[in-house]
Parts: sequence; C-alpha cells; structure tokens
Amino acid sequence: MALDTRKYEKKHTELLRDTRPLYIRFGEWLKKPDSTFAVCFIGCATIYFYDLALLTGDIILFFYLIFLWWLLTRSRALAFKMPLGAKYKDPRNSGPGNSGKAEGILYLGNVDKTNEEVWFTNSDARTHILYLGTTGAGKTEGLKSMVTNALTWASGFVYIDGKADTDLWSSLSSLVRRFGRDDDLLVLNYMTGNSDTKAPSNTMNPFSSGSASYLTNLLVSLMPNAEGDNAMWKERAVALVAALMPVMTWKRDYQEIPLSVSTIRDALSLNSVIRYSRDPAVPDHLKAGLRGYLDTLPGYIDSAFDDDGKEKPAGPDQPMVDTTTPRQQHGYLAMQFTRSLQSLGDDYGYIFDTQAADVDMLDIVLNRRILVVLIPALEKSSDETANLGKIVAATIKGMMGSTLGSTVEGESATVIENKVTTSATPFMTVFDEVGYYTAQGMAVMAAQARSLGFCLIYSAQDLPAMEKRVKEEARSITANCNIKIFGKLEDPTQTKEFFEKTVGSTLVMEASGFQLSGGSASTGSYYDTKQAGLQIRARASYDALRGFKAGQACIAFGDMVIDTQIFYCAPGFAKAMRVQRFVALPPPDEQLLRNAPVITKVRDLLVHKTWTAAKAEPKTPTPDEIEAMAGALKYSEKAKLSGTQAGMAAVAGVHILHNPADLETSSGNAGSTSGITPAAAGPAAPSAPAAPPLTAQRPATPPAGTSPIAQVISASRSSGNAVPPASVPPLTTTPPAPPPAAPVPPPTNETPAAASGNPMSFFAKKPAGGEPPAAPAPVAAPVLPATTETPAADAASGKSGKPISWEELVNAPEPEGPKPIETSPPPAAPGSKAPEVDDETRAILERAAKDLQDKIGGKDDGNAS
Repeated sequence: MALDTRKYEKKHTELLRDTRPLYIRFGEWLKKPDSTFAVCFIGCATIYFYDLALLTGDIILFFYLIFLWWLLTRSRALAFKMPLGAKYKDPRNSGPGNSGKAEGILYLGNVDKTNEEVWFTNSDARTHILYLGTTGAGKTEGLKSMVTNALTWASGFVYIDGKADTDLWSSLSSLVRRFGRDDDLLVLNYMTGNSDTKAPSNTMNPFSSGSASYLTNLLVSLMPNAEGDNAMWKERAVALVAALMPVMTWKRDYQEIPLSVSTIRDALSLNSVIRYSRDPAVPDHLKAGLRGYLDTLPGYIDSAFDDDGKEKPAGPDQPMVDTTTPRQQHGYLAMQFTRSLQSLGDDYGYIFDTQAADVDMLDIVLNRRILVVLIPALEKSSDETANLGKIVAATIKGMMGSTLGSTVEGESATVIENKVTTSATPFMTVFDEVGYYTAQGMAVMAAQARSLGFCLIYSAQDLPAMEKRVKEEARSITANCNIKIFGKLEDPTQTKEFFEKTVGSTLVMEASGFQLSGGSASTGSYYDTKQAGLQIRARASYDALRGFKAGQACIAFGDMVIDTQIFYCAPGFAKAMRVQRFVALPPPDEQLLRNAPVITKVRDLLVHKTWTAAKAEPKTPTPDEIEAMAGALKYSEKAKLSGTQAGMAAVAGVHILHNPADLETSSGNAGSTSGITPAAAGPAAPSAPAAPPLTAQRPATPPAGTSPIAQVISASRSSGNAVPPASVPPLTTTPPAPPPAAPVPPPTNETPAAASGNPMSFFAKKPAGGEPPAAPAPVAAPVLPATTETPAADAASGKSGKPISWEELVNAPEPEGPKPIETSPPPAAPGSKAPEVDDETRAILERAAKDLQDKIGGKDDGNAS
C-alpha cells in the first residue's frame, strides 16, 4: 500500500536549520531588492506622515546614505558568472588566468528561488555541456535556447538530431529567419519516409578534401567490427585502402579528378589497382604502396596483366597463367567495404555521391554557418544510424584536425594566436540523442576541442542510452563535460548513481527531533526540540528530479549545484520552409591556375594609386622591315626621287633585307643574273600563240654602283638603319649534258630581265606592241665548269675571312673569268619604241608609295619619272 505523503511526508528542506549568525542573515535579507525597497519606503512614509520625523530628517538622511554605501560595497556575484558588459567586478571570475571582469556570454536561464541569471563565459562554454533528461523533460526546447546564444553572437552551430523530427527543422528555420540568416541554413536530410524517393536535402562529399590518412580512417570507421579470423581480412583490407588512397588524393589535387564514393568504389577493383600502379603520371613513391600490395597478393603475376589491368593472351609457346586466385583474394578484401560504400553510394547517393557538394565542414565552421542533420532512428537500423552519425562526426573531427596547425616554428602571433578557430565566441555543436550514433573518436573530440574553440553539447535520455554502442566512449564523454544539466530523470539505476556522484554531498544542520506539546497525540502539536545536528547529505536529491516539469533542471558546475529554469526562446514554426539549393560551378581552368601569380600581380598594379599603363609600357622595338623602308624613304627624299622611285626603293630595301645576295644584281648589273648560267636557269616557257615576238633592245648595262636605288640602299645600309645582311652562300651550278642540237626558243612576251629571274625585273619597261621581233639565232650550248663563284659571293660567304659591308656588296665589280653566255636579244624592228608603264600601273605605284611615305613620316615630292 502506498504511503499517504500528504499526511506523513516531511520535506528534507523543512528539517534544515540555518545556523549562521543573525547579522549575516539580516544582511542577506537587506540585499534583496524587495527588502531594500521596503526599507526606503518606510523611511519616506515616516517623514511624510509624522511631523516629528522632520526634526530628525538629517539623521534619517545620514542613515540612508550609510545604507546606500553599504549596498554599493556588497558583492554582486551571481550563481555562476556575471554577463559581459556589467560594470561590476565578477568575484567568481578571478584567480590565475582570469581577468576578474564580467565575461559571461552563454545564458541558460534563471535560478528557481532567487531568480538570478545563469551565465557562463567563453572559457566555461568550451568545457562542453552534458544534458540528460527523459522524454518530456524539455531537452529539445532547451537545446534550441542554447543555440539561440550562438545566433546572438553572429556565429553558427551544427545540430545533429537522432530523432529526425520535422518540427525541429521548422522551429530552427523560424529561429534562423528571425536573425536574417536564411542563406546560411543547410540541412542533411536522411529521412525518406519509408519510400524510395529522394528526400530534399543538401549534398556533402566527405572525400572532396582531406589527406589520404584521414580519408582512410574515415572508411575504416565505417567498417563493421571483426574478431577472430575475420580480423586478419579486415587488416589486409585496411592495408589495401591505405595504399590506394594516396594515389586517389594525388589525382584529386593535381589532376583535378573528382574523388567521390563512386570513384572509390570503382578504384577498389583489381583492374583499377593495377592500372594505378602503372600510371606514369603518378609519382613512384605513391605507387610503391600499390606495388607492395600486389607483390603480396597470393597468385599475382605482374607480367600476366597489361597496363589497363586486363589479362594478356598467352603466346603460342607460353603456358596459361591462372588469374583466378589473385582475383579471388582481392575480392575478399574489397568486400569488406561493400556495405558501407553501398549505403553511401546507393541508399544515400543523393547526399554523398556528388562531386560539387553544398556542405563543406571547414566552410561551415570557419564561416559560422548553420547545419542541421536529421538522422531517423526509427526508420533505420541501429548499425545504419550509427554509420550516418559516424560520417558527420568524422567530418567534424577531421575539420578539427585541420585547424590544429602543422608548424612548430615561427612567431607566436602567426603560429599560435592567429589560428583560424581562435575567436571570442565558441562554435556550438549539438549531438541530440547521441546514444543512437555514438562512435569511436567522439571522446577525443570532447577532450581536445576546447583549445580549438568548440562548445560540444551532448544530449541523451539517460546514461545507459549513451553507453549502448560504445561504453568507453560514453564514459569519457561524460567525464570531459564540465557543465552538467540534469532534467527530469526516471532511471533508478545507473543514471541515479551517476547523478549522486556528480552533485556530491555536503555537511548540513538538521533538526534532531520533535516534541509533543499541548495535549495528547491527537489534540497536541509537535515542535522541534530546538536542537540541530550535523549530517552528511547530497547537494541535490535524485527524487526531486522526478518532480521537475519541462524546462526545469539541476545545473552542476564546479562545486555549485543549482536548480534552474532553462529559458524558453519560443521560436514558433515557420510558415514556409525551403532547402537551400546551390548552382554547382565547373572546376577552375588549368590555365587560370597556372597564371594565377601573374593575374595577382596585374591586379595589384591596377589597384595601385600611382601606377599607370603609360608609365610602365616598355619601348616597343621597331621591326627591321620598317627600319629598312624608313631608311630608304629618308634617303630617297634627300636624293629628290619621285614618289614612285621612293616606293620602289622602300620595297627593294625590304627585299634586300631578306635576300642580301640580290643586292649586287639590282645595283651593279640590273637586267641580268650574275654567276648563274643559262643552262641552270633553263629554257623559257613558251608564251601564248597570240603574243607578239620580242623586238625591244636590251637596255645598256649601267656602271656598277651608279643606280639611284642602289645608292639609296647603300646609304641606308651604311647608316645602320637596318640589320646587316647575312653571309651569301656560293652559287654553284651543275653543267647539264650537252643536247644533240640547240633548239630555237619559242617567242615569248617576257623581257630579257624578267627571263633572267632578276627580282628587280618587275620594273623593267615592256616592249611596245609594234612589229613582232625577229627570232633569235640559235646558240650552241657551251661546256661550263662544275662551279662558278664570284668575288662578291666569295666575300659574302666569308672565304676571305673579312666581313663585307653593304657598300662593297652594292658596288662589287663584275666577276672575272668565264661569264655565263647570254643570248642576245633580237634586233628591234624599224620605227619601234621602248615600252612604257601604262597609266594605271603608274597610278597604283605612286599611290602605294605615297601611303607608305605618309605612314612613316616622309612627304612625296610629286615628281613623276
């Protein structure tokens, strides 16, 4: 039968006795705001209602001044810490390493009886929080209120919910919208509603960043536990992925090959392992691990496979190689990752199987974004739920490892004080219902995350729920959480023991007994005996936790244990919710990556205040052709040549610049080619039948060096306006076999100069269209030596050992010795005239010369030749 507690139960607080002196108790009463107001009100009322009190007004004023001084000198310490911005010193924040100032930033609620605010500093919050409470204790609402602090800091948080309640997503969306942080809200939604459709969610690729060892440990953490003989296969599988992952990360970083769940699953095949071990682009020290794995694979023969990992066909004299054994042995190792990779790539491929992911944990923490992870414990098996929690916890752990730093040298301001996680506020990470997905490594996070600026909050219904999966990890987590919050609890076994050991015990004064007074037991009353004794009692009663309502909790921090009402942020529910969707950007261009330093320098110059393009522009070198044309036009102007002749000289200057061997021909013997026999030139091509025969006489050969154009070119060359010519190789001809009879050349409309191949023959005058010229007499083919060389060619070729100048090359005399036999032109018909340039050709040449002269800076004198 249950005991009637209304009659017989005596609360423990009623038996306690305050044994402090009276003046201490009275002073504590005066410090209360209500008591202070009562004292002031009584004094004012006395002066107002009693005239005699006016006589003692000075005394009353003096008394209140002393009372005011006494109030100002009293300690204003709160239950834990004072809020940041308070103008009073915080006695609870003093001591070594503390400033003594008010630095509280984390607000949790108010003390039940005194209504004092409960604040914790940044340093206190980074010692982590443990929140235990059964169903209906208000844990979720309390956790929402805690993360509201992070939003007031303009910071972010990660909230991992093991229940995957959609109400949580709605309320957090509303809360984030209040602070204008909608664009920072991301969600990983594993809920599918027991259907095969993809749930709306952001994407995350845990393999897009991180070192090879980190990704190896991530894959190993997803493998099931193995014992006995299976442990050997697991160890070999770990060796396989440890040898393969460095090659995969190298290709990701240097060849920009995306690394995802699908690529890892494909790379575990034996063909891919062989192909990677022979990839010439991969460094040898990375391929050494794969070669070592293949060498220890039973039955593997390297020569039996090609570079793509396929089996080579056996030759006619070669025996067949059995590749079944190595493939079977490799399959045993690859199957160790089948379950985990299948879950990530197929069941949750809409989240993990992506190359450009939305969620980057390093970006979440450093840029203070908000991530909500919904893990449905009811929809998934316990192992599946644990794997999902492992991935998120492993990514957070890997991010923490990347922020530790990698150098131990340098200035303290750079190495220590300038860490990316160093901040005035911590980054909150909430693990709600952590018992469903507790994984190896969480205890390390709780032990070392303090120095990295993290505030980890672990929440569970009771202690056995936390120890369900990894008992040692759960115990280490509870030991590393300095702020412990106990809500309503019902577990009478392990949780009760943990609570009593956490709050501890103390010495209190209790009434020793009661004595009947005033009659019998039915008519009299019981009073205490006015005696009290010391007793050892717990600082908080576990039985009292059962009577807590939603939001009530007992907070234990250090040696303080206080009943608190957790504040309620009342976020409400969002009227409309949506998942942030991002546009995936293509990978950066390789050319841009290579030219990134140059682009950075150009950008720095453009933003410089005094830099201009005109000042920094280097002098552009003038091309040799322009200098040759300018020099020719300059001296043509001095020689008072016409525009046509000046243009001809300019064009000839460019030609001789590239063909220095033709200079002697154009200046000394225009109209013929020196040093080249007619046999080498070959017979002229027959012309059209309607063309008239040649009747024009060959012009007289001018003396060497007397041509105006040659003089202009020689002067321009000697002035140094152009690049000196290259040496001229000797001209050699091979005598042809003597023909039986010299044929008569057919009539042609070309001039002798044009037929000779002279580059200046274009400007030779054409014969007039008069009577046809007489056919030339046949000439016998002479027998010539094998090689004919000219002195000019000798000098140009450098045989004399002395460099040749432009003047010597232009004014070189006619070569002595055997000369090439030239065919005399037919005599001109009586009454015929020398051909002249027609008007259209002359106009074109003059216009071209004038344009060229204007561009370079010269002026046409306008004289026509």
